[in-house]
Amino acid sequence: MKTCITLIFSLFCTSFLVAQSNVNVPAGESVVLRFSDHDAFEATLKNKGFKSVHVAVVSQDTKKQLRGFGLDKFGKAKVMVEGTSDLVLENKSNKDVVVNVADVPVSMDVFKKPKNAVNFTLRNNSQKSIPLIIPTVMNPNLSPQSNSGVTLKMGQEIFFKAKGKKQVLLIVDDTIQEDDVIDVASLLSIRKKELGIK
Repeated sequence: MKTCITLIFSLFCTSFLVAQSNVNVPAGESVVLRFSDHDAFEATLKNKGFKSVHVAVVSQDTKKQLRGFGLDKFGKAKVMVEGTSDLVLENKSNKDVVVNVADVPVSMDVFKKPKNAVNFTLRNNSQKSIPLIIPTVMNPNLSPQSNSGVTLKMGQEIFFKAKGKKQVLLIVDDTIQEDDVIDVASLLSIRKKELGIK
């Protein structure tokens, strides 16, 4: 039976200090991290296990997922978390996973959408994980049947790896509209055919 564990972090530190801890995410369970005392945090996550973990930022009021992605085995990623949201680590595997969480308070200004940027969703409709590379942003691992919300500037490239090489999956341009949903599995299949990759 799936259970949910909530950990509340009360941080009494100045803005330049980093709070860090190893969080055990039991097999088949979720751990909810709730940060307090600051408007927002930048959380750096390091998966120390052999199984992937789904990461989601969920509004405490609406319970709506604001952003999310898969954190692959031994993967590292950064995610912004509002003080009014929870950071949820979900372990769907049959093995416990330890995730190192380092968080530092940041200004709410980080949530302001940059000029020439667009909010959209990367959707993985397949039954397999899809690792992506978004330089200077993050390297999300899209879990099967999952969504990952992103805000990216025009011209930003998104890559996938094939045969040990980085290949361009898409380049953000004005054909992507606000709140569009991109079917990544379908786009990946098309790009592989274009590149002659099996």
